[in-house]
Amino acid sequence: MSNRKYAIDGACLRCTLGTTEGKLKVTSQQKLFVQGKLKVTSEDKQVPTTFGSCNRSSPPPACVPDLQQWQNTSKKSKMGNKTFVMEDSTIQCSQGGLVTIQDHTQIASAGGSGAQQTNMEETTPMMNG
Repeated sequence: MSNRKYAIDGACLRCTLGTTEGKLKVTSQQKLFVQGKLKVTSEDKQVPTTFGSCNRSSPPPACVPDLQQWQNTSKKSKMGNKTFVMEDSTIQCSQGGLVTIQDHTQIASAGGSGAQQTNMEETTPMMNG
């Protein structure tokens, strides 16, 4: 099985209709961390620094993200009814854009500890939040 990485607070996002990258803010939980940053859950959809202008029309209006439901989230690891957003997760915007994770913001570490932290989906039991 591949070693998918969790997205963490501050993950860089890109929208297919946006002109700049945005950063995701974790607001759904305050308990689970990876490398000192909160793990992103399926309920996190807040992008305080938006994607610039939205190219859905001309002239392009300012981006006002209206994010729907995260897809391709964690399959085994949960926190109550919330799943975790992974590096390959995507979310559709109601304006028509598809948002992907450009940088999950985890830092690789020497000595194998990074693999332990990023592969927690395989070993972490279901957690109730």
